[in-house]
Amino acid sequence: MAKGTSTDDTYDAIVIGTGQAGKPLARTLAAAGWKTAVIEREHVGGTCINVGCTPTKTMVASARVAYLARRSADYGVHDGSIRVDLGEVRRRKQAVVESFRGGSQRRLERTPNLELIFGEASFTGPRALEVKLLAAGSRSLAAERVFINVGCRPVAPALKGIDHVPFLDSSSIMELDAYPEHLMVLGGGYIGLEFGQMFRRFGSRVTIVQRSRQLLSREDEDVAGAVAQLLREDGIEVLLETKALEVSRPTDGTIRFKIQTPDGERVHVMEVAE
Repeated sequence: MAKGTSTDDTYDAIVIGTGQAGKPLARTLAAAGWKTAVIEREHVGGTCINVGCTPTKTMVASARVAYLARRSADYGVHDGSIRVDLGEVRRRKQAVVESFRGGSQRRLERTPNLELIFGEASFTGPRALEVKLLAAGSRSLAAERVFINVGCRPVAPALKGIDHVPFLDSSSIMELDAYPEHLMVLGGGYIGLEFGQMFRRFGSRVTIVQRSRQLLSREDEDVAGAVAQLLREDGIEVLLETKALEVSRPTDGTIRFKIQTPDGERVHVMEVAE
């Protein structure tokens, strides 16, 4: 199709997004005989395959290997010093992600009655969409039923000064080529704890800042307490009932992170990686 041209297509169903719900739904509808289109803005597989379960568990596996290697002498196995090459960890992670993503994409492309369209969809009417194609141009689509499965993305915390300092989120942290000397984790939910333990095992000093009185606020208190103890045994600093107040970047090449603990205010000073 030439750049800038449009075509009109009508389907029985359109699925926006190819995540853990959109992909199987689209294939099920197509298998039932419905003419189906599934629209993906970037990568097939949604959050889980691309920036969630698959890449994080791949990196967790690398972190566990580093942890076991450092403890090998406890089991009578002696070797040299352990060095983590985070660039290699990242490349292994990406290879696994691309394998999963490619398999999912091929299954969609081979499904009869199903068309996979790469582009960004927006509604032009109750059952009508315009898709700005990644390749170029656009398409106008319509369907009696439209299903939305657009996934999720990280959100920066409402913290004074956050817009003026470099920070990581749950996606960008997995693209590092070197682990930070000191990682401050805001929030004691399962995602923060997973990255906290992972990077501690890679070699970072890690501090977890949790506003409530326990980690994993939706879990039973004894379970959360056991998790906190395990993290502390790994050498992670766990600060409960602690509030992040402000982050700043003075002209001395550092980042200053101010927190309010039950014992008063503290300031963590961290060097800025070049």
